[in-house]
Amino acid sequence: MNKKKNNNEEVIFGMKLREANKKNDYIRNIINGRYFLARCNMIATQIQNNDIKEKIDGCIKTEEYMRSEYAMQKMQAIMSMRNAYFAKKDLFEDFKFNDKDILSLEEDYYDGKVIREDYDELYKKDNKAKFVK
Repeated sequence: MNKKKNNNEEVIFGMKLREANKKNDYIRNIINGRYFLARCNMIATQIQNNDIKEKIDGCIKTEEYMRSEYAMQKMQAIMSMRNAYFAKKDLFEDFKFNDKDILSLEEDYYDGKVIREDYDELYKKDNKAKFVK
């Protein structure tokens, strides 16, 4: 009986850990995607105005370099937003989240709350994981 109870607790721990990882994946990818989009806007503004101010080792970047950097940042933005989409989809399907849960998750991030799970001291003993309730 005790072994079955421990096994169930480890399964529950694994599911909670997977959920926490998906939440972090979603938030991290949203942040990265927004950063890359902002960077694209900064680069595009400089290229369009023919006023490149960015430097590498004291030398102003060329327009060709800025265009290639723009393309790279755009690709990274697309990949980050794509990964955020799939993380959000997993939260909806696997963990039965709804739109309100996702908004709450985003608000928790913007309000400065740390997205992590709290563990009690039993986690450190013999690798037996239990969540604080």
